[in-house]
Amino acid sequence: MKIELQGVEKDFRIGGRTLPILRGIDLLIPEQSVVALVGPSGSGKTTLLGLMAGLDSPSRGRVLLGTTDITAATEEARALLRARHVGFVFQTFHLLPSLTARENVQVPLELHPDAPAGRSGGVRRRAEELLDRVGLGDRVDHYPAQLSGGERQRVALARAFSARPAILFADEPTGNLDRATGAGIVKLLEELNRETKTTLVLVTHDMELASRAARVYRMVDGTVRPDVAAATAGGGRGEG
Repeated sequence: MKIELQGVEKDFRIGGRTLPILRGIDLLIPEQSVVALVGPSGSGKTTLLGLMAGLDSPSRGRVLLGTTDITAATEEARALLRARHVGFVFQTFHLLPSLTARENVQVPLELHPDAPAGRSGGVRRRAEELLDRVGLGDRVDHYPAQLSGGERQRVALARAFSARPAILFADEPTGNLDRATGAGIVKLLEELNRETKTTLVLVTHDMELASRAARVYRMVDGTVRPDVAAATAGGGRGEG
């Protein structure tokens, strides 16, 4: 599923003042492509991701997911679109502490709007298959507190891909991990994305991770600019 931004701007009101965060962004992310957004803290990367995911609305401009203008949609419609088509991976994992690894992975499947009733066995098998795929087949009944940081992020990856999303947003997926563990997560993310042919948008400070994307964009003063040097340095990834 493609993502398109047309003249997107975002302002915040702080102490009676209007603070512009994003300025006139035009961006097309083709279906099944892998794109990285880089830039310093406070440059607007996470704000832009939130707009693309329909978690927030722009002050001006349009955001389209596929052919759907989500800026014109109700919050209920945006939530339904996210449930059907969007997955997330976060820096801080966001696993539910009272659920096991398998139960965490099952959540998007059980909440999916098109999930058939009475298919709990299939949901359980899908979760276990994904956990085995990320190397946690022997940890399915462990709770997040019983897992290392790298293991928690692997559970988060399995959860993100469980419902086969058309778009996956990954916000600093290696930010809380050491370099070796982060490299393993990047490899898994690439493998799962290649298998599912998902449109992948990475928000990261990690230039090594960013350079593996087919396209790299740098946030500068609330605008988005192609970062040719970063993409050339890592060779980029093929699309499809």
